[in-house]
Amino acid sequence: MEKTNISKFIIVIILFAFISSCTTKTNNSKMIVEITTYKAAENVTHEEILLASKAFNKNYCSKCTGLISRQFLKTEDGYMDIFVWKSKEDVERVQKTFMQDENAMNFANLTDSSSLTMKNYEVIESVEF
Repeated sequence: MEKTNISKFIIVIILFAFISSCTTKTNNSKMIVEITTYKAAENVTHEEILLASKAFNKNYCSKCTGLISRQFLKTEDGYMDIFVWKSKEDVERVQKTFMQDENAMNFANLTDSSSLTMKNYEVIESVEF
């Protein structure tokens, strides 16, 4: 090979290696958004829910494998949690153990369980702006 062709060949290999290193690895598991709505239990104040939410984040959510984020919202008549999970398997694992976790139950006990709704949605596209 000529020196020019060898140089071009090396450049192509370097570019290929660079492009390959920039490729994002795909995961077969789809991210899940879990939306939970609820009201405070009788005689529980907004301030008590806020304090309990902070403790829930620190003592429970921060330790949940696969949990990406939690948004805690005030609705017209209660509260909403929006959890973003790495996979359906992560959600299912937590749902199986939630009721046995003391830190999770400390928060759950301040909510009106009869008002609870929970739905999971598969993320098909996520864009950050």
